[in-house]
Amino acid sequence: MLAIIVQIKAKPECVDQLLEALADNAKHSNQEPGCRKWEYSRRLDDPTQFAIYEIYDDAAAIQAHLDSEHFKRWFAVAPTLWESKESARYEIL
Repeated sequence: MLAIIVQIKAKPECVDQLLEALADNAKHSNQEPGCRKWEYSRRLDDPTQFAIYEIYDDAAAIQAHLDSEHFKRWFAVAPTLWESKESARYEIL
């Protein structure tokens, strides 16, 4: 299995919009075949900092997620709402 961890720093004026976009992405992502978990959190000491934690069966499931309509919808909007984003893929051992 593979994990993706994403860290996002939202523009302060865009936090509510980012939360809406995250909720929509989570709702649809968690219904995808091959997606074991898609959840997001907000940092306790900084409400503009978010983390997304995703677990997939394999690289094909990740690609299906990236090709999905809801991901395209997310990626059309989300970059305008954040100041920075970092992500990495991990092998679950």
